[in-house]
Amino acid sequence: MQSFGPIAAHYDLLMAKVPYAMWLDYYRLLLARQDVTPKSFLDACCGTGTLTEMVHRPGLDIWGFDLSEPMIAEAQRKAAEAGRQIEYRVADASTLALGRTFEAAFSFFDSLNYITDAAAFRAALFRLSEHLEPGGSLIFDLNTAYAFEAKMFDQQSPARGAKIQYRWRGDYDPGTRLIQVTMNFEVRGEAFQEVHVQRAHPHDEVVQNLRDAGFTQIECFESYTLDRPRKRTDRVHYAALRVS
Repeated sequence: MQSFGPIAAHYDLLMAKVPYAMWLDYYRLLLARQDVTPKSFLDACCGTGTLTEMVHRPGLDIWGFDLSEPMIAEAQRKAAEAGRQIEYRVADASTLALGRTFEAAFSFFDSLNYITDAAAFRAALFRLSEHLEPGGSLIFDLNTAYAFEAKMFDQQSPARGAKIQYRWRGDYDPGTRLIQVTMNFEVRGEAFQEVHVQRAHPHDEVVQNLRDAGFTQIECFESYTLDRPRKRTDRVHYAALRVS
């Protein structure tokens, strides 16, 4: 079952109430903490490019990539309609080869959890490092195992009259650290299903991979705060700098 296929055309409707402005403020806070002021950005696993567009402003150079062709098609359509100069590519994070570097890379909303193979996740961090200039910033978030154990993917649309109806159920295997989420949707009478799989990457593994990939000043926070993660933290943000 395809992930981010049929939902691509309706993804922005699904995410209409997501606090993107708060995400952007938090991203800027973490950049300020790193004492960096990038002029070029790479949005890794950018989806339909909503946050990419919010980061973009005149004078900045920004690219985004995603494995899903339908999601990138939506991002390209939106950028063209808004007249924004953003370069979008279909690409796999674990084999990324864009032929250039950036001063910062970011990935939000558990996108890197979708890399479900440990070796591929490690490779993705190496590829992102290779696409950063010395001293460049990498900031990303991850769902934790607690989020899966607490059944936070078990959701349904809050109102019967909502434009998009959905019902999700997650099946988590603590042995493999994988969750399979069956997502049923209905939009304007059209029903479809997607199955999404994520991995809860262990913290120590993430940090070691970052170090091996050439990152330093690695920090981890309970998302949208500057607090250390707790036992029941469901999402964490990592911030690191590529070795100069």
